Amino acid sequence: MDRRFAAPYISYTPAVLQPDGDMLSEWEVFAGIAQRLGTRLPLPGGDLPVDGSANDDMVLDYSFAKGRMPMSEIREKRSTIHEELAVKVVAADPDASARFAVAPADVVEELAVVLTEQTGAEVLAGFDAAKFPFRLISRRLKYVLNSLGREIPGLARVGTTNAAYMNLDDMKELDIADGDLVRITSPSGRVVGVAEGSDTIKRGVISMSHSWGGATTDEDVRNQGTPTNRLCTIDSGYDPINGMAIQSAIPVAVVKA
Repeated sequence: MDRRFAAPYISYTPAVLQPDGDMLSEWEVFAGIAQRLGTRLPLPGGDLPVDGSANDDMVLDYSFAKGRMPMSEIREKRSTIHEELAVKVVAADPDASARFAVAPADVVEELAVVLTEQTGAEVLAGFDAAKFPFRLISRRLKYVLNSLGREIPGLARVGTTNAAYMNLDDMKELDIADGDLVRITSPSGRVVGVAEGSDTIKRGVISMSHSWGGATTDEDVRNQGTPTNRLCTIDSGYDPINGMAIQSAIPVAVVKA
């Protein structure tokens, strides 16, 4: 099932090649761990055998044991669209009084807090809308994955830094030109970056790739990049459930360095 498509579906295709050498399917890794730990692997069709007797098709059978169509029939009727199995919405039972729970109580409480936020940055200690009028967002670069690939000579010649992409009108207002160094300050940190104009950036927004720079390379941001993680903080604003720090739409101020 792939939910990126207009409607969810399931399809079966037998393996074209058998794995060679020490290659494993993902489920085999977990089955091996379960066997060594002496634990179960419960699936809709029951506990998956972890004694080495299972195979890919067996895993599918166990995983989709409660589906609307058995896997054996799906294998037999490949390339067939079963319109008769489509889920249809019918009129509600007039005698039914049950209601869906929209969300768990703690999620509703969290959303109530979000509703009171004006810009989404109030949860950061030291935030002042007048002092930090810009928002720093992430960015993908064409020739590298974050900073991976800089060691390849051909890619290194294309670009050596994670430029701070800005709106052209913002740059004009701040007297910043392409290639100028800019000082970017958040409520918790400060970095220097290389400005680059872009007509795809909205006013009040700066876009930079992450994973660049280092602890002692501020003087060489043109060749080493800017460590945007310094603008994040784990002391405030983090998610109350998983502890994740705010990593996008970070409030910042920008001035020419």
